[in-house]
Order: sequence, then structure tokens, then C-alpha cells
Amino acid sequence: MSPNRLADRSIDDLINPVVEKLEAHPALVVLIAVSATLGAAWIDRASGTELSLTALYLGPVAIIAWFFGRTQGRAWCLLVGAASALAELTMSGQSTAPTIIAWNTAAVMMLPLVVVEVLTRLHRSLEVERDLARTDTLTGVANTRSFKELAEAELERARRYGRTFTLASLDLDHFKNVNDTLGHAAGDRLIHDVGQAIRRRLRRVDIVARIGGDEFVVLLPETNAAAAAVALEHLREALQSVADGYGPEVTASFGAVTFVSPPASVEEMLQLADVAMYQAKNAGRDRIESMTISREPQLLAIS
Repeated sequence: MSPNRLADRSIDDLINPVVEKLEAHPALVVLIAVSATLGAAWIDRASGTELSLTALYLGPVAIIAWFFGRTQGRAWCLLVGAASALAELTMSGQSTAPTIIAWNTAAVMMLPLVVVEVLTRLHRSLEVERDLARTDTLTGVANTRSFKELAEAELERARRYGRTFTLASLDLDHFKNVNDTLGHAAGDRLIHDVGQAIRRRLRRVDIVARIGGDEFVVLLPETNAAAAAVALEHLREALQSVADGYGPEVTASFGAVTFVSPPASVEEMLQLADVAMYQAKNAGRDRIESMTISREPQLLAIS
């Protein structure tokens, strides 16, 4: 890794936790913006009219625009304008005509308004870029990177609250035949249709990701083995309807692992799901093989 990229990564490692903490505590963001606005007004009042301190008002406006959006940022521009006018009105020993105060207030507000527009557009662009970096472009579901982040969060929640969850790995049977006989464009359409069919049939809390060519994973939070079996059977039947147009031999093999006791890592979860999925392949395909990790150490119950 180049020194520049290493430096950028180090800066991100410092900034991202702060931003995430502020995003989780909007009241703290407002408190910081209020404090910064009052501080700017106090300095503006103390400095008199000889020095323009418009730049001091940019900070609180930028904070509000970044964390809350364009409308709130514009509203804060009005607030800093009022703070600037109040500071000018209360300067000791000075009397300024109302028209001049109005002009100065408008001037103080104009630059923050520009900052609001620039920052909100930049924030939106970064959000789109971040979403694209975590989304599989062909199917629109999560990619491997995004899945591992979400699965890590669910794993931590399971450890903390003792929740049972199920992870399923599924792979299309005879997918290569589709590419060979119908072409890669048809294969891509099939992958896209499968991803969309899975997402439509899951709960909002469930997670689906494409982690390989024709391999998907489905994470079902707070789902025991019995409930997972029902959900995955419905999903298998739905995928069969999707695959029928691509040839009768195209089916899906599922491997499901229900974790009553949480595993050590996401990688272990995926490995166990792969084991179950290959058992389904070896047993004749177009089926679901399930595995339960019980509370007793190293006890596997296979059904």
C-alpha cells in the first residue's frame, strides 16, 4: 500500500468513529452547533466592526447541513444571521443604521447558504458511492463486504442477548449449462432474477447477499431451525419458479445452519453453511440440508 493511501486510511480510521458517534446522537450535534454559533456571535461582538468574522459562522452551519440535510442547514443560516445581527446591535459604544445591519446580516448568511448547498450535494454523492461499494451491481443485493459487516453486527447481538439465528448458503444447480446453452447474458438475467426473488420473499430484518458467481447467503435473525426450514422451503419453491424458464435442470441447493450458540466468527458461520450446502449438492441437489449448533461445545446435530 502506498504511503498516501496509508495516510488516507489512518485519517479515515480517526474520523469515521467520531462521525458514527455523532450520527447516533443527533442531540449532541445540535448542542455543538448551538455552542459554536453562540461562540461565533460572542467573538464577533467583541471584535467590533473592523474585522469581518463571517467565516466563524460557517462551522455550525456546516455541521447542521452535513448531519441533518439541506432544509435544516438553510434554517441554521437564518439563525446565524440573527446571531450576527444581535452581535452588531449590542456592540458597546457603536450605533449602526438598520439598513447597514440588514445588509451585513444578509452578507453573513450568503456564504453559509453556499456551503449548505455544496455540503449537502457532497454528502449525497458520498452516500451513493458508499451504497454502491456495498451493493452487488448485478442483483442489487448486498455484496460480500456489506454482508460481513452486517453479519458481524448480528453475531455481536446474538452474543449479547443470546439470540438464535440461521444462516443459509444457496447455490444454483447446473448454472454453467445456462451460460453454455443460452449465453452469458441469460446467465446474468437469471442471477439478477434470483437475487430479486430472494429479497422479495424475506423479512425486512433479514439479509441477503451475493458472495460468488451464482452463490448467495441469507441471514435470518432470531430464527430457529423449524422456522428457518419453512422460510427456506418457500424460498426454494420461489426460486424454482424463477429458474423454470432457463431449463428444467436448473434448481437450487441450500445449506442452512441454525446457531443456538454463536460461532467464533463470521468466517466460521460461512464455512459451516458451505458444508451444509455441499451436503445438499452431494445428496442430489434441489434440496435443503440443515445443521444446528447446540449449546453444548462441539455438538453438531445434522438433519
